[in-house]
Amino acid sequence: MSDFANRLRDAIRDDRKRRWGYAWVLLILAILTVFPRPYVSRAKLVPQDTSASAASTTALLGALGSNTQSIGSLLTGGRPSNDLYLLIGRSDSVAEDVIRKLKLVGPSGYSTMNRAKIALSRRVDVHSLLGGAMEITTKTHDPDFSQRITEAYVESISKQLASFGKQIVTNKQRIVSQRFSGSMQRIARAESILNNFRRKHNLADPELELGTALALRAQLQGALQSKIAELQAMRQLKGPESPEVVAAQTEIGALSSQIAQSAKPSNGAGGPSLAGLTAVQTAYLNLYRDYRFAQSNYEVYARSLEQVEVEQLAAESASYVQIIDPAHLDAKRQFNISALAALLLVLLIAAFTEIYAPMTGLYQPYRSHEPD
Repeated sequence: MSDFANRLRDAIRDDRKRRWGYAWVLLILAILTVFPRPYVSRAKLVPQDTSASAASTTALLGALGSNTQSIGSLLTGGRPSNDLYLLIGRSDSVAEDVIRKLKLVGPSGYSTMNRAKIALSRRVDVHSLLGGAMEITTKTHDPDFSQRITEAYVESISKQLASFGKQIVTNKQRIVSQRFSGSMQRIARAESILNNFRRKHNLADPELELGTALALRAQLQGALQSKIAELQAMRQLKGPESPEVVAAQTEIGALSSQIAQSAKPSNGAGGPSLAGLTAVQTAYLNLYRDYRFAQSNYEVYARSLEQVEVEQLAAESASYVQIIDPAHLDAKRQFNISALAALLLVLLIAAFTEIYAPMTGLYQPYRSHEPD
């Protein structure tokens, strides 16, 4: 070992041998930079936004009246999906699906699933582009293998996004169906109580018995309670700084102002004011207000359920991935980055030891032969 170290030291001190050594190393690294030739396969795709169907059905349901835009925003969550789709593309489940699809684990492949995942992470890159598009790049020394991996990634990402979109729609449908069923029971119970009270006291319809002004006030109070319930749900999903939450708070303020104006004492042709009501009429007003509140809730969840059902139909037929560029080989010549980096490093060392250091006097170069 000492003889080898001595010969190596003598070779380094010999200018001619050292420079020939640099030349041979640079030549080998230059060859390794080009051979074996790497091939890059690329695919560009645009994931279909899982909230796109909600936005489209919101416009479709506009004919139903009310604030369908708030309903659609409440269901979609109002959050950007690009980062979420990128996480799905880089997820462990997508990598496992690609490994199983290409049979990378086995006698002719890697020994374990973990080794196959590590190899894929080194060769495959999933990143986002401008406009919400995703690009999948695979770099190996086999062009067919690179293209097959890229195609498998496109199929696996599409399948995972479809499963994710269906899961979101299923959760929405479950929540809205429960609330819709509860609103149906509530409106049936409120209507039954109101009709029983009306028959018991031989009262006319609420609009005739209470007057137009009080009926309008009861309607406003029911709408106010419904809007408060909707605001609480928005705060849980979006937070207090969401524009939809601010808009709902503005509507609540407007309804409260209208209710305050309707509470002024009057006894005109439209019926008595709140101060002129009897105990029976006051109870009748309270029951009618509860009925209007239940009716408002029922209308909100009926529109929401209709929207979710349309989303479910769209999810069953959606591919969730629009392919811009299918998997193809990059036409540009590719290089081995590790060999290229080593080549540049050796060039830098050679330039330092042979040019910079002697010029600046950091050390004097060794001589191949001692002077006579």
